[in-house]
Amino acid sequence: MAKELLEKNEQLRHLSTSFKDDLVKIMVAFDVLEGHVFIEEGDQIHSFFIVESGVLMRTKRRSGDGNDDDQCILIDEIGPGKMTGFLHVAGHDVDVAFATIVSGKGGAKVWAVDGSHFRLICEENPQYASEVIKILTLRLRSTSKIVRAIVEQKSGAPVDSKKKVLKVLCYDTTSWVKENFEPKVKSFNEKRDDIELQMNYTQDRLNDKTARFAAGYEAVCLFVNDTADAESISVLSMCGVKLIVMRCAGFDRVDVKAAKTFGLSVARVPAYSPYAVAEHAIALLMSVNRRIPAASTRVKMSNFTLESSLLGMDIHGKSVGVMGTGKIGQILCRIITGFGANLLAYDVFESAEVKDMGGKYVSKEEIYKNCDVIFLMMPLLPSTTHIINSSVLPLLKKGVILINTSRGGLVDTSALVSGLQSGVIGGCGLDVYENEGDYFFQDWSGKPVVDNTLVSLLGNNRVVMTAHQAFFTSEAIDKIVSTTIENIDNYSSGLRGGNLPNSIW
Repeated sequence: MAKELLEKNEQLRHLSTSFKDDLVKIMVAFDVLEGHVFIEEGDQIHSFFIVESGVLMRTKRRSGDGNDDDQCILIDEIGPGKMTGFLHVAGHDVDVAFATIVSGKGGAKVWAVDGSHFRLICEENPQYASEVIKILTLRLRSTSKIVRAIVEQKSGAPVDSKKKVLKVLCYDTTSWVKENFEPKVKSFNEKRDDIELQMNYTQDRLNDKTARFAAGYEAVCLFVNDTADAESISVLSMCGVKLIVMRCAGFDRVDVKAAKTFGLSVARVPAYSPYAVAEHAIALLMSVNRRIPAASTRVKMSNFTLESSLLGMDIHGKSVGVMGTGKIGQILCRIITGFGANLLAYDVFESAEVKDMGGKYVSKEEIYKNCDVIFLMMPLLPSTTHIINSSVLPLLKKGVILINTSRGGLVDTSALVSGLQSGVIGGCGLDVYENEGDYFFQDWSGKPVVDNTLVSLLGNNRVVMTAHQAFFTSEAIDKIVSTTIENIDNYSSGLRGGNLPNSIW
């Protein structure tokens, strides 16, 4: 069976018959249970392994965590006919293992080849050593050609050789991104004689499949719907990426522990224009309350009549709840007081400023029970996910207007639809949606929307929805672009990890 296994291996099958025969003599079989550790991360590699059946998993410990399996990142799997550790052994590499190699579900049958024995037969037969060099050379040529091709494809125009070039790939690019970044990058380069910033753009969103596009780039620039999970970050790291710059405040799609583990720094734009989001929330409220979309459509069709379906309510004198009183929430509270409304607030950290303007902090339940309008202004955390859900519906004041310009995951959308259908929720203004990743920032006008829940919202005349544009003002965009470039500049000056001013840790 050992000889047959060598014939199945992509590299070893090209060895001469005599080399294979001698190799079989030093191969040792192991039948192991699930979870058996062959190589521990950080240890020297003394043998290479060929899988006959089952799988081996290559995992890496999350930075700062223990050794528990659920605290490990799966890098890849090594299946039947594949091998691991060969390059270390053949090259007599003294570097320690980058990852832990452990048997997968159901165990595995694995053949081990001791490195010292392998090198001995190569030393005794120069022809064998020549064959090993050929394997290593082919592997090196294949890898270098792929990387070189991608780098050449992505590289921009020649720059002053005296300048350090820092290449950035901007994912999920739409027109506004390129239109606003290009002049700022040009201005940055004209003012600097020590560094040249090259920013290239792709419409693709980051995921574990598109991460390879970043080969040859030192940094990537991401937006709210890019997925920087452990798998994506692993690929980015192997491509040579050292910095992730978020052109937004939120980073719930970034696996922070994985970034630390693979040595990537992550910086964001902590604040751009909190006024933009707060003002958009008010715009949604008034659009829902005063039936502005429906009224505008009727007038454009020359229907100038009034009917009860257009009837709204005064916000003055009503109870308005703000759940989340960070900077944006505080600005929203200030605007609400201008309506003469009764301001109720909820946050684990109570703001003195909100209290000074007459706001009263109460429990979530009191907001549900008493408020005619509820604004969601919270970050998306495990404790806030689906804070509006089916169990909350019976607690709500009948006819409440719900506004969410924060994170889609704060609302269980199925419960929202149910609340709208029953009349418990009288209207809803949304700038975010929990499954927006497949739709927002893309043109679906010529394609069918297959998300039935989203279709239900789009077809409901008591729902006003915008596609994550609350932040979208000229002031906010200017701040986003300038801070992103500033974050890259701070990185280029040598700052890393938590030392970056806008680091996420």
